[in-house]
This record gives sequence, structure tokens and C-alpha cells, in this order.
Amino acid sequence: MKDRRVILHVDMNNFYASVECLMNPSIKNYAVAVAGDPNKRTGIILAKNYLAKVYGVKTGEAIWEAKQKCPSLITVAPHHDKYQEYSEKAHAIYYQYTDLIEPFGIDECWLDITDSLKLFNATPLELAKKIQTQIHNELGLSVSIGISWSKTLAKLGSDMKKPMGLTVIDKNNHIDIIKKLKIEDMIMIGKHTAKKLHAMNVNTLYELYLLDPQFLRQHFGIVGLYLHNAVSGIDDDKLIAPRDEDTKSVGNGATAVKDMRDLDEIKDFLHDLSSKVSRRLRAHGFLAKTIHLTIKYADFTYSSAQNTMNHYFSNEQDIFNYSYEIFYHLAGEKFPPVRALRICTTNLIIKQEDHQVNLFDNVKNEKLCSTIDSLKEKYGENVISLAKDYKEF
Repeated sequence: MKDRRVILHVDMNNFYASVECLMNPSIKNYAVAVAGDPNKRTGIILAKNYLAKVYGVKTGEAIWEAKQKCPSLITVAPHHDKYQEYSEKAHAIYYQYTDLIEPFGIDECWLDITDSLKLFNATPLELAKKIQTQIHNELGLSVSIGISWSKTLAKLGSDMKKPMGLTVIDKNNHIDIIKKLKIEDMIMIGKHTAKKLHAMNVNTLYELYLLDPQFLRQHFGIVGLYLHNAVSGIDDDKLIAPRDEDTKSVGNGATAVKDMRDLDEIKDFLHDLSSKVSRRLRAHGFLAKTIHLTIKYADFTYSSAQNTMNHYFSNEQDIFNYSYEIFYHLAGEKFPPVRALRICTTNLIIKQEDHQVNLFDNVKNEKLCSTIDSLKEKYGENVISLAKDYKEF
């Protein structure tokens, strides 16, 4: 996928039922369904695990219908607060790898990892595997991940292998894969559109791919062009991040030109990252309360830690001091060569006049930071910077 975006689609397998099994491990080896009201035969199935799927249990059918197929089916009431909690925990892991995240429901996300590959010195498949393993080890949940250069193809990939699947769709296998998939397998093709396509003897995604785009437009309007672009992998939809007030983190990471071996190099690098993170926070009107630092060493091992303050902050000097403190306590004065660093701020709020902030965040400093931001926007990153005030430990 050289010279192309790298998009992951992460799908948490059987999410509701999997969380229920985490909450009650005694049921994890049985057919389980989450139902609207398990005490009423008229309730409906909201979700099920793979063992229930084996019996043909389907989402949306009545409990009594499901139990005819699987008499031993265990039905449990939904716990939406727990689903939200685990979803947020998964998102926190995703944010360790990229800030470019677009949620798709509570259990699915697109991640743009194009700029993360250099930081982690990984191929798309390796980085997807790392995310998948971390979700499994830390949360006890399995995810399937599709890897491609477009959102649509990444989504197709995540649906192909479950549970714990990893599927790459690139220019080498794109055509072979869509030859095997039905038109209903692609997002945005509902029953009505599928019926019309079947009437045209279009049954596979490859047959859709072969159709003339203008022919599709004549029959489906602008949606026809969208479908053709999507199956062709030429849709360039950017990830739609959550609204500012819903953003979970702001960060920045980079790989050094050469391995860093002394504290002065580390300090300079952290100052540069801190400046960029500070500008992003101010651009969105955010204050942060938690800072997370990830260190990648020359041997490609990692260490990371975070610290939550008793006040909110957004300015460069605070971000530098807090991230340098984490670095010092993780690595010390004598540390192995460092290849890359990443700063991520979380616990964000929209800045209000009455928020408790650090003493650095006074009116004078805010105006100074805003002026520096404007100069950098106009004349480039290196035109000016705040004096460096290193904090020793």
C-alpha cells in the first residue's frame, strides 16, 4: 500500500455477548444471547455469540423462536453501561496508535494509521496484529481487522474472517477478493439496491466493479457512482472524527532522524512534540488533565506510562514538563538509544473561564501562545518558540 492511505476497520466480535461472558465467565462456553427481556418469550434477540450462531439463532427474532432452534440457549438482559465502558477502553487503546479515528457504532471503528507506521516501524499487518493482541490481552475481547487503502475495502476485510481475523485487501488481491463476495457484503447496499442489482444479473462485487459508472448513475443516480467508486477502492472519504466535544485525545508522535542517546536530544525532541500538541489543544479550545508518553527504543521495544494532574493544562511548557517527567522516571539518565516518542493528552474538556488551570495558563501566557501560533501558521514551524525551561528530577 505504498503511497496510499492505510485504513484499518476494527470490529469487536460478538461485542454485547462477549462482554456478558466477561462479566459472567461461567456462561462463556455455552450458547448465549442478549435479549430485550429474557423473562418474556416475546422478547427479541439483540445479540448472540458464535455458539448460538451455530444453531441458527438470529438477531431480531423472538426468544421463543431462538429457543426452538437451541433449547439450551442462555438469554441475558443487556447491560448498556458496561458495553459503553468497554467501548471506551478499546478506543483508549486505539488512540495509542493514531488520533485519526472514526467510530462506526459502539463496537466498530476506522483507524487511519498511515502516519503511525513509521513511528512503530511496522507494516500495516504488523500494526493491526499489535492492536488486536493488545485488545485481547488487556480487555479479554477479540476483534477482527480489515486493512486496506479505503474505508469500504477495510470494512469488507474485517467482515471476512471472524473471530480474531486479519485481512489485507491491497492492489495485488483486490480483484480476487471481490470476485468471491456477494453484493450484499458491501456496506451501503441494502435490500432495495441489492434487488435492483440482482434484476440486472449483478450478483457479485466483481460484477458491480465491471459495470460502466455512467450506467450505474442512470439507474441509481449519484449513489451509483458512489457504489462503483467504493468497490473499486477509489473512494477518498476522509475519516470523520467525533465532534470536538466528543474527542478523546490530542497527540503527536515522530521518529527521530537518528537514534537519540542523551537527555539534551530527548528534551529538544519533546519540546518540539509539546509545541505541536499544545497548538492542537488550543486550536480546538481544549484543556487536558492526563498525559501519556510512549517511548520506542532502537531495538523496537516500547515503554509507556501516563500521569493525571490535579488541574487542566494546554500550554507547551506544562506538556513538556509532564512528558519529560514521565520519560525520566521510565528511562532514567542512562537509557538505551531512543528511536521515537509520542505524546498523547486525554481527559479533555472544552475550556471555560471557571476551569481550574495551572498557573502557566494565565491571560498573558495565553495571548503569547496565540501570537506564536499565528506566526508559525504564517511563517513556518521554526520562526519562533518559547524559551526552554527544563525541569530536572
